[in-house]
Amino acid sequence: MYIYRTEQEHSFSKYYLSKDEIGLLQNGDIILRHGYGMASDIIVQSLNEKYDISHCAVLTKEENQFNVIHSVSQSLSDFDGVQTQSLNRFINDSKINSLIIVRYKNPTHTDNALIAEKAKYYLLKKLPFDNDFNIEDSTKIYCTELIWRVIKDSYHEDIYKNLLKDKNRKNQYKFQAFWDTTHFEIIINHQLRKK
Repeated sequence: MYIYRTEQEHSFSKYYLSKDEIGLLQNGDIILRHGYGMASDIIVQSLNEKYDISHCAVLTKEENQFNVIHSVSQSLSDFDGVQTQSLNRFINDSKINSLIIVRYKNPTHTDNALIAEKAKYYLLKKLPFDNDFNIEDSTKIYCTELIWRVIKDSYHEDIYKNLLKDKNRKNQYKFQAFWDTTHFEIIINHQLRKK
């Protein structure tokens, strides 16, 4: 029953960003969402954060079109690991009013094209999805780890530094670092529509 209901909700979903919202996006922005399916719902419930988020990706822009680069398990995708997808498809696979788009406040105060380029570097490496969720192992990578590594490689800043201080392994999966205004500016937050 659960799977049928989720599939029905997904098939009738017409979720999109407005033209004005698309105009706000920049190369290297981070997009967060709550996806469809049991795995996404379990992630949201177990993390129990301020916003209901189960997945994230890096926005890349080429020839006036946005795509995303993200890491997905083969159990949820046709392809395992770091991959690219159109922004429209990514949004279509998102629960309505779940999108949050943030922009990293990089120390050089320039655009974040470097984040997009570093994400493409990981895409070319064809890294598999890290089902062990081991942030210490760079041969496999999960979605939040991809963003963490891209920012760390690009700007030498550890956005998880405060989350990992208490050695609680669960903190390395959390999305709350992405709405921490110390490091990120929230550009779009559709979750506020739910309130």
